[in-house]
Amino acid sequence: MNDDINGHRRYFLVDYENVNRDGLVGVEHLSKRDDVLIYYSESAETLSFGLHKRMNKSEAHFVYRKVRIPIKNAVDCRMLFDLEILLKEDKEAEYYIISRDNDFDNAIEMFVSHHCNVRKLPQISDVDGMVKGKPFKMNQREARIRSFFGQHFSEKKYKEHKEEIIRAVLDAESKQQVNNNLTALFHSGEIVRDIYKNLNP
Repeated sequence: MNDDINGHRRYFLVDYENVNRDGLVGVEHLSKRDDVLIYYSESAETLSFGLHKRMNKSEAHFVYRKVRIPIKNAVDCRMLFDLEILLKEDKEAEYYIISRDNDFDNAIEMFVSHHCNVRKLPQISDVDGMVKGKPFKMNQREARIRSFFGQHFSEKKYKEHKEEIIRAVLDAESKQQVNNNLTALFHSGEIVRDIYKNLNP
């Protein structure tokens, strides 16, 4: 890993096969302290001119990893393998998996339980304080909420929106704001009521 990683404080592991160019929205705002590792396979190895121009504007360091292993979920496996190596080298850095793939969720919960700063987001621009460069650190409140979610929201309809639901709770400063955030996320009042009921504890 050390041959092309600059030892920065934030790492973005991009599941390009899953998120494509949408996952790299906001890449132009990254700084010299950021490493972007883009994982792709033969089925997804093209960049648009627009994305190429945004990447050229970015100060981040880019690494491209083409995954040629002929097995299912080969890109996911390579990403998690590299992430484990990076965590051994620097546990204090911030790590972001840019993907919508729920297959990462169990691994992320395991990393978080070991006090590692690992999150999954659908695109780079969703990182808190990305432009201002504020550091992300998993606090006890977020760790409790993530643990609670894993215990009480096992249905597929919730897991598909895991990060959005967790963010709706984390960003709220009152019960009413939690309700408002969930209503903005889901257009079904029934789903909002179910989530809110599960969240009451």
